[in-house]
Amino acid sequence: MSDHSNVLNAQESVRNRIQDPVTKMLLANSQLTITQLETLLTDSLSADVEVHKSQRRLYRPSKSRISRGAYNRTLIQAQNNVIRSIYTILLLGYLGLFDSAALQPFLELSDAIDSYVEETKLRAENDRSPIDQLNDRLMEFISALANRRSFKDTL
Repeated sequence: MSDHSNVLNAQESVRNRIQDPVTKMLLANSQLTITQLETLLTDSLSADVEVHKSQRRLYRPSKSRISRGAYNRTLIQAQNNVIRSIYTILLLGYLGLFDSAALQPFLELSDAIDSYVEETKLRAENDRSPIDQLNDRLMEFISALANRRSFKDTL
């Protein structure tokens, strides 16, 4: 397969992931921007096929070409946001504000999202109600985790 078709396939793959309704919903409540998520996905995808670092920016489905410097700055910002999110969870656990047992439901929730997405693929593609239901379930679950069951009343 030619380099050009690899780039086009990668761009389409990233575009599809970004357009996924569950991705959109989760992204809206995350610490990442859409550009940062595109860059993380692009970097991961291009690393899997061993693309030289200077060419990874071409895999991002941007309407305009970006410089290597802009791509690298966005990638670093995205990586830093992910790292800060992880440190936030660790900090809350260390200070006793977030029980370590409370992390298990996050792992289970991640698996549940995958299962839910697979179920909704069997339904009509233009039916938004499963995504809305998933969003409601996530909000309830995250709110419950942020309440007294997960955070201790030490403050």
